[in-house]
Amino acid sequence: MQRLYYVRHGESELNVQRLYSGWLDTPLTTLGEEQAELAGIKAKQLSIDLIVSSPLIRARKTAEIIADMIGYPADNILFNDLLKERSLGSLEGKSWDEYDEDDSPFTDAETDGQLLLRAEKALEYLRNLEEATILVVSHGSFAQAMETVVNPNQQYAEPDNAEIIQLI
Repeated sequence: MQRLYYVRHGESELNVQRLYSGWLDTPLTTLGEEQAELAGIKAKQLSIDLIVSSPLIRARKTAEIIADMIGYPADNILFNDLLKERSLGSLEGKSWDEYDEDDSPFTDAETDGQLLLRAEKALEYLRNLEEATILVVSHGSFAQAMETVVNPNQQYAEPDNAEIIQLI
């Protein structure tokens, strides 16, 4: 791998409902599908050799839309559990307005350390792939973890829905 791009999934139904999703499956909204199409238009300029995605439906659908937009065979998308969003345990499905992810009373969520370790494993997996330019389709909190693993000297904000960033 020479270049690594990352895109967060398009807007999901639980994003609109302001509910924590974590590992819950939630479909894209119509706007989320449009955002994925716009990301696909931008991705055309990146000469993507491989798309690797979280298996969660919001990322999967975003990856499929981008693949269609760039002429990449959807059957060639790789899905990997390492790229799933942060597991939020009992917080999943709860309101953003009622609970703070960082100060939640629920103790069964994936810790920062566990998330960073999974991001390190994901980066190692991606670095061992032969393709030169890889696009990862995943999630917001996982994007922050991946960015931290690539460059630990900075703090990162969660990317916008369907925003493409270059990690390497």
